[in-house]
Amino acid sequence: MTTGATIVSAFMANINSRCDRSYEKYVELASHLLKVPMNKVVFIDSTVFSHFKHFNNEYTTIIPFYKESNYLYEYKDIINNSGISTSNPEKDTVEYMMTMCYKTEFVRKAIQMNLFKSSQFIWMDLGIKHMITCNDDKFSEKVLRLKDLEYKDNVRIPAIWNPDNIYSVDIYKDISWYFAGSLFGGNVKSLITFADVTKKTCLKVIKERKMLMWEINIWYIIYKMDRWKFLYYFSKHDNAILDNY
Repeated sequence: MTTGATIVSAFMANINSRCDRSYEKYVELASHLLKVPMNKVVFIDSTVFSHFKHFNNEYTTIIPFYKESNYLYEYKDIINNSGISTSNPEKDTVEYMMTMCYKTEFVRKAIQMNLFKSSQFIWMDLGIKHMITCNDDKFSEKVLRLKDLEYKDNVRIPAIWNPDNIYSVDIYKDISWYFAGSLFGGNVKSLITFADVTKKTCLKVIKERKMLMWEINIWYIIYKMDRWKFLYYFSKHDNAILDNY
């Protein structure tokens, strides 16, 4: 018996410098999603687990995670991102890139545990409420709508730019908004394949270029290799990211 889709999310601490959000403010922002009565598995940096553990309930399982167990940390000392074009180097650190690129692995872990006996899983950034303009009840309604949607052969993913168009960006240097990054989902088989190919692509970039970009850049490289795996829909970082899923 399945119980609808499981949402997967995570928060890792001290991966970059953000003066605009304290842990308390981030917990408040994250609480909008954490309070939605839909099955969730959320990985929280072990160093700040105490800030989140009270959200554990019948719908939400909070799991402490040691960020150094991310396989990409093995390569931290050889990654040189000095060539990355960013207007916010304090945010776009190597550890930030490693964490973003690990989203597919968090989903893999949740699938392997499958605490709620789900056949569909949805990655959702923990602070996604900051881009949704509505009250908490409407936000909960928007999230809950995703519970019983099924994508059997592809990864459902929001696109900001048309992935079939060519834009004048360097995929290895410039942030490339072919995909929105904050949400993706689908069936177990497709998401495991997505995790496998993401890991393979990240390691290839690290070994060949000694660098690592944003996860959405990695995903575009994957899309260009095998387009059928992605069933994209258009959205910006706004209500459409949930409404069009």
